[in-house]
Amino acid sequence: MVELNFPDVPDPLMALLLNVLDAGYWQVAHDGSVEHVSPPLLALYGVIGITASPLLDRVRACIEPGDLAALDRVAADGASHGQCYAQIIHIRRESDGERRVLRVRGRTLTDEQGGSTTVGTHVDITDSQSVLDALHEARAQRDVAEQLAGVGSWSWELATQAVHWSQETYRILGVSPHITPSFDLVMAKLVEPEREAELRQRIAAALDHDAPYEVEAESRREDGATLITLTRGRVERDATGAPLRMVGSIQDVTAVCLAERALVEREARFRTLAEASPTGVFLTEATGTPTYANQRLLDWFGLTLEGFAADQWLDRIHPDDQHMLAAETAQNDSRREPWDASYRIVLNEQVRWIQVRTAPVRGDDGSVRGHVGSVQDVTAERFAAEERERLQGQLQQARKLESIGLLAGGVAHDFNNLLVGILANASLARDALPPELPLADLLADIERSAQRAAELTRQLLSYAGRGHLERAQVDVVALVTELPALLGARVPNTVSLRVRHEVTTALVTADATQLRQMIMNLVTNAVDAIDTTDGSVTVTLSRAWCSRARLAECVLGASRADGEYVIIEVSDTGRGMTPDVIERMFDPFFTTKGTGRGLGLAATLGVLNSHFSAVEVQSQPGRGTVIRLLLPPVPGATEQVTARKAEHPPATGTGTLLLVDDDLSARTATRRVLQRAGFHVIEAGDGQEALLRFADWQGRLTCVVLDLSMPVMRGDACLLEIRRRDPHVPVLLVSGYDAEEVAAGLVARGDALFLPKPFTLSDLLQAVGEAVRNGTGARDDASG
Repeated sequence: MVELNFPDVPDPLMALLLNVLDAGYWQVAHDGSVEHVSPPLLALYGVIGITASPLLDRVRACIEPGDLAALDRVAADGASHGQCYAQIIHIRRESDGERRVLRVRGRTLTDEQGGSTTVGTHVDITDSQSVLDALHEARAQRDVAEQLAGVGSWSWELATQAVHWSQETYRILGVSPHITPSFDLVMAKLVEPEREAELRQRIAAALDHDAPYEVEAESRREDGATLITLTRGRVERDATGAPLRMVGSIQDVTAVCLAERALVEREARFRTLAEASPTGVFLTEATGTPTYANQRLLDWFGLTLEGFAADQWLDRIHPDDQHMLAAETAQNDSRREPWDASYRIVLNEQVRWIQVRTAPVRGDDGSVRGHVGSVQDVTAERFAAEERERLQGQLQQARKLESIGLLAGGVAHDFNNLLVGILANASLARDALPPELPLADLLADIERSAQRAAELTRQLLSYAGRGHLERAQVDVVALVTELPALLGARVPNTVSLRVRHEVTTALVTADATQLRQMIMNLVTNAVDAIDTTDGSVTVTLSRAWCSRARLAECVLGASRADGEYVIIEVSDTGRGMTPDVIERMFDPFFTTKGTGRGLGLAATLGVLNSHFSAVEVQSQPGRGTVIRLLLPPVPGATEQVTARKAEHPPATGTGTLLLVDDDLSARTATRRVLQRAGFHVIEAGDGQEALLRFADWQGRLTCVVLDLSMPVMRGDACLLEIRRRDPHVPVLLVSGYDAEEVAAGLVARGDALFLPKPFTLSDLLQAVGEAVRNGTGARDDASG
């Protein structure tokens, strides 16, 4: 800003005040000469620098001509009456042409000699004027919006008791706009006299407790007409919480209320008939969503109306009928003619056959607005006795499989403990002999036989669903691509094995070894099913969305959730299977190729369940078989991330180990291996004895080797007590039974590492070494 110096500058304190107020000050003598113009005033007009043109002329040139004329008139009128004058003017700044709005205030002063001086201020009110214009525009828009919506607004100033109505409020209540509303007028218009006390109570509650209120009541217009209004109100408060005013809305709901009353009467008549009906009755929207069901129907399904409307009735549908009903329901949305359907529902293990008949409910334009239906119990007509017998057979089959699974798990547990002793002792004996002795070869044969026996126990645990899983992201494409090389001579020259994949990468979370073995079992079974000399087996890998209806038809995993699945399809041109063979194909030791063939596909049952997968089977005698494994993919994965664990040398050296195992042969063999590696070993036969030994050696133990399945005190309970006493001592859990359910949680928390039984000498030393390296509390043995 350019500073200009003029004579007779006003008092400095006054100049400071004007600057703070952002006001321009001027002073002009009676002859038109400028006595003083403040820099803020020149800045308002954009007048920069001193030129030959008089400053007053330059300032006046910026004012819009019409506003300049009006300003001169009010200034002359004020001077003639000795009064102050004020005027709003529009200017275009000299420096940049920007348009601004100013408020001018002035007054002409006369001195004792008869001379006169005019003084005044100019203030920029452009922003304030814009806000004022916007406010007027908003009010106009509000009035239009209220008129279109049929909703008026009101306010009640608590300090002044002034009441304000919008134009729409006047129109709704039929009051002349020239009448000033009051609180008493509001009471007279909004409620009947007998309900005035109720309204006053609601207003008091809103003021005391900030509770918004809503009142529906009959009102009378000036012309005598009766209407039903809905009034809503709430309190506005200041920063201290004190109430300032009440604001709200009013709406004419006469037509809606009358229509609702008529509808309620019709619904009451319908419900009376429906509840008295001996059949089930229901109503749905056009989309099929239930909106009503009578009590008889709700009792059949064992649901409340809310549960029925939330489609919980679908959970009662018999699994064998769900796909059929899903197809019928999908068509029902647009069905324009009556339709019937029969299906079974299951409640409290009871099966009920029902017959459903529905018809569309049409609107005035002929469109389907919903459906009305009746439900009849036709259980007797649909051979309830035969159905119950079939369900009983299914229940017995499920119990049989569960019993076999428990037996398999128990046998595997005891057998693994035996194998620990066999493997460890055979390895120790063979290592102690010169390799050229024939006895060394015999011991090596014992080891190999024990390894094959260990593989059998792993199959038993897989069948029982309790096998140890090394879960990782596995690329199934790579897995199926290597099948021809892995199977080799297992596929005869008369059978062609082809691998096709429709995707380049298909990641699933799985145990790669178990998944590979499961696919190889399917392929070898397919090869064995081919009797001709020109048969073929094709393995196809793809991805697809599987609906609930499709999954419901699976022989295994019928209850899986719908979604995208990686599909491994094994198809053959073999002899095919009859329905009864398909039903038994996963039974232990069941085979169509002669007795004594082993667990076969039964070993895949536990693997399938542990991988949350499903199995589709399509087969007919003489037309081959198609088996599809449905595996959930890794969400959002785009590349394989499986990595090998870092190899570390087995543990050797000094240190004291606490070995806890209830099986004497397994504990003895393990102790020998550890002692040979250079460790000092303390033994315990159960969890309680282990805690006593731990107390004696606390602070001096290099590692604890702890069996999970023990009498007296289980290994996991023992571990918790050890961790309470010493959070840092390394612990290696061993078990031949249950890795996933117990050990997985302990390992995930970092409490211990895990080694499944049976294990080899090198497996044990490798695991102990890793536990000692990872343990934060490992200490050197003080006693040697």
